[in-house]
Amino acid sequence: MSDWGDLGTAIMGNTVPYDPNNPCTSYKYVKAGYRELDWIRICRIPLAFFGKNGAFPGHYWIEIIHDNEDIIDKHIKVAREEYKTEAEIISLGNVKSANGFRESYGWYPVDFPVTITPNEDPKTTANVPIKLIEFKEAGTLNGDSTVRRKKDESEFLIHITPREAGRKTMNNNLSIYAFDPHQCSRFHKGEIKMMSHPYLLPNDNRTKEDIIKEIREFANSFYDEYSKEWSWYNDGYNEVNCHTFLFLLLGHVGLADPIIAEDKDEHFRKYFENIKKRKKEKPIYFQVLTKLEDISKKIKENYEYKVTC
Repeated sequence: MSDWGDLGTAIMGNTVPYDPNNPCTSYKYVKAGYRELDWIRICRIPLAFFGKNGAFPGHYWIEIIHDNEDIIDKHIKVAREEYKTEAEIISLGNVKSANGFRESYGWYPVDFPVTITPNEDPKTTANVPIKLIEFKEAGTLNGDSTVRRKKDESEFLIHITPREAGRKTMNNNLSIYAFDPHQCSRFHKGEIKMMSHPYLLPNDNRTKEDIIKEIREFANSFYDEYSKEWSWYNDGYNEVNCHTFLFLLLGHVGLADPIIAEDKDEHFRKYFENIKKRKKEKPIYFQVLTKLEDISKKIKENYEYKVTC
């Protein structure tokens, strides 16, 4: 059983650095008992068509930092130096290390997520051939689908380059860790628009191993327990996408989020409001998101920021 690392300052209520990537000097004062999990990163690239506060299509995911994630198998390192393609590297097999990929989880469509329903009414089909256009597709953890993998095969891809497909299982053909394709964003300055570390509330005595186990179990059960599809309906109650996945994961595992505590996530605000209006249709979603909001508000009540820019 491992400890929580160097969390003494957070637990005892001393000043600890908040956001080392922020050009401002920022500190937080945390009351005793609240534990910041600085080995977990909640990453957000909000949906935005224009401007620098997001990107299209954007993405939300969660990362687990491991001490061994930078270890690269010797034969993989040689193949990368020779600019081998993804297919060629996979053919080598014998994956024993993380190979630079950080364990991470997010929800994706298996392919381009546009579903077109034709108009079958013979009276109007000549003038209106399309009945409905929806942004939905079958969903998959970490974008790990046959279609996405195929797009990557002929490319030179490593842990720092953008890719179509991540891997949804541990000990896969690229890494010992499951990983979201966006885990590479940490190597590209300014790509991640919002990043926070979650908190555990007082009297929550779960270990690091407990938390990691619960995150993995939630991610691997999402397809069967919550949804088999990916969809976007402008933060509507009936959508299931990377936002939904992250919010439900945080609530289910019981991880308080400073971004939600500060009401700085517009997607969460709009989505939760729509869930509240249809809570009889989405009772589990309502319960889990209510829990997330409640525990996040508690950390806001127990710390304050001092920012100097």
